[in-house]
Amino acid sequence: MLESILLGILQGLTEFLPVSSSGHLVLVQSLLTGFNGPAAAFDVLLHGGTLVAVLVYFRKELAVMAREALRPRQGGLRMPLLILAGSLPAGIVGVFFSDLIEPLFSSPGTAAAGLVATGLILVSGRRLGMAARRPLSGLTLPGALLIGLFQAFAIVPGVSRSGVTITAGILAGLSGTDAARFSFILSLPAVAGALLLESGALAGSGMESAYLAGAFAAALTGWAAIAMLMKILGRGNLLPFGVYCLAVGSLSLLFLV
Repeated sequence: MLESILLGILQGLTEFLPVSSSGHLVLVQSLLTGFNGPAAAFDVLLHGGTLVAVLVYFRKELAVMAREALRPRQGGLRMPLLILAGSLPAGIVGVFFSDLIEPLFSSPGTAAAGLVATGLILVSGRRLGMAARRPLSGLTLPGALLIGLFQAFAIVPGVSRSGVTITAGILAGLSGTDAARFSFILSLPAVAGALLLESGALAGSGMESAYLAGAFAAALTGWAAIAMLMKILGRGNLLPFGVYCLAVGSLSLLFLV
């Protein structure tokens, strides 16, 4: 129970900050002696906790989106369709390649390499800037697909989903805060689908109460992390997070692999 709560706190803090929650979870789990739960299923359940954080934090935007969807002739389905398009790449990878992906969640080497890759992406994108060039309402279909491709890449543990999708959003012409807003809302169908795929492993784990405690801890800390990152993106860039990912990934490759 204590390990689950601590991992939930770690998940909540790192899910939305661009430092890869999955990479941190894999590395920390490798240090916990006797941890023998279904790694991928447990990680996905913790993501479910942070899904609740997204629903709560962006409840107003989601409510507006739901109301507009009831007026399809006035373009109300545009944003849901963009979210659907952005979700397709990760959905395809998750459905058809899940057997290849699941073992990666037990590989500290993969997680460490993924953190290095995240760091390189964030550092290389430091010149993009956070200034608004196009509002979220101006996001195009190719832009949504680009963000979706980056999200599919982030299925690999160690690759920060928020980091690479926010970077992709900036590449698509959005400001840092608008890119983050689309990134977080885009996570909803991806996490819901992963929860569905791993429901069987969770049901047979025999540790549901401990796992749910971790998910609750992830939800609380995740909400705080979203608020923190939105403030950071409003006045800065992702370079410090890139340096952090490079440092943690490189040290993990040296000492844990």
